Amino acid sequence: NGYLYAVADEGFSSLQIIDITGLPDAVEVVYDSSEHFQRSHNIFIDGDVLYVCGGNTTLDLYSLEDPENPTLIIDCDQDVPGWNQIGYLHDIYVKDGIAYCNNGSQLYIVDFTDTSNPVVLGDISEYPEPGYNHSGWLHPDGNLYAMADETHGSDIKLIDVSDPSDLSVITTF
Repeated sequence: NGYLYAVADEGFSSLQIIDITGLPDAVEVVYDSSEHFQRSHNIFIDGDVLYVCGGNTTLDLYSLEDPENPTLIIDCDQDVPGWNQIGYLHDIYVKDGIAYCNNGSQLYIVDFTDTSNPVVLGDISEYPEPGYNHSGWLHPDGNLYAMADETHGSDIKLIDVSDPSDLSVITTF
């Protein structure tokens, strides 16, 4: 909706919100603050929710109802009982409030449609060529998730996520 959100994972930085509605002639930084966090490995925006992971937080959700002034909805470390079981998230993909959470050793699928009561729908920790579970992307049909380990030479895993309680790798490439 005309805004670019930028973070950094190296050293202390800030969240920057850039108004790009004036492109190609102009852009304007409308927010530059470390008020909420100083580092993030990745962010993902789903609707009007900003998901922030890695860096100095495991996972925080912010409302973007006012796109230039994010407000904290939930700090998973503090607000979600048992979140320490999931712990640090390296990367995240979210569609319609369903988050695919890559935490280095596992993939968790978490339902955040009710942000006051997130629910773990499923996880997978044993799969071919395991490494450092880095990131992934959901196929548009919502049934397949391509997951990449940040381990040199390891294959991409294609996971059937049609039933989050029964995740399985269907092929690698």
